[in-house]
Amino acid sequence: MIGRALRAQARSFSGDIVLCWVSVASIAMALSLVTSIPPEFATADAADREAFAAPFSAVTAMYGAVLASVYGCFRYTVDRRDGVIAQRLMLQPRWATLVARLPAAALGGAIVALTGVLGGHLGLAVAVGGVPVEWGSVWSSLALGAAAGVWGVGVGIIVQAHLVALFLVSASMGSAILVAVVWKAGAVYLPLLAMLEALRFDLGALGVAPEDTLDGVAAALVAVGWLLAILVAAGAVFMRRDVR
Repeated sequence: MIGRALRAQARSFSGDIVLCWVSVASIAMALSLVTSIPPEFATADAADREAFAAPFSAVTAMYGAVLASVYGCFRYTVDRRDGVIAQRLMLQPRWATLVARLPAAALGGAIVALTGVLGGHLGLAVAVGGVPVEWGSVWSSLALGAAAGVWGVGVGIIVQAHLVALFLVSASMGSAILVAVVWKAGAVYLPLLAMLEALRFDLGALGVAPEDTLDGVAAALVAVGWLLAILVAAGAVFMRRDVR
C-alpha cells in the first residue's frame, strides 16, 4: 500500500506546476536580496566577502523556508481542490495517502530552498563578483526547506481552503520575524527561528542578539516539537474529515 502511494507521489513530480512556480518565486526572492547590496561591495576584499556570507545565507534560508512552506501547503490544497486526494482515497488507505505526502513535501521544500540558494549566489556572482559558498549552510538550507515543506502540508491539511491556507501558512512561518522586532526572547520559540537556530544559522543577521537565542539542543527540541504538533493535528484532521 505505502509503496503504491509513494510511487503515485513520485510520478506527480513530473507535472508539478506548484513546484515550478514556487521555485521561480524563490529565485526571484533571492535576486531581490542581491539588488539591495550596494555596488561598492564589488570592490571589497576577501575578508569582508567571507564575513558577508553567513548573514546572507541566513536571510536567504529564511525566505526560502517561507516559500517552501507555501509549496507544501499548496501541494495539498491544489490536489484537494482538483479531486486528486478524493480519487486516491478510493484506491488506498488514508494513512498511506498521508504518509506518502510527507516525503514528497519535504523533497519539494528542499528543491525550493535550493533554487533560492542557487539564485542568490548566481545573482551575487553577476552583481558583485560573488561570495564564498558555505557548503555547510547549503545543506542546512536544504534541511530547513524540507522541514518547512512538511510544516506547510500540515497547515494545508488543517485549513484546507486554498487561499486562506496561503495566508495562514505564510503567517505561521513569517510572523516570527515580526515578533522578533518587539520580543526577541519569545520569537526564538516560534517555528521559523527555532528551525533556523537548530540548523546553526546566524540569527544575528535577523536582528536577534546572542543573549536572546537558544542553545542548539533547546532549539532542536523546540523545532521538532512544532513539527510533531502540526503533524499530529494534521493527521487527526485528515483521518476524520471529508476531503470532497
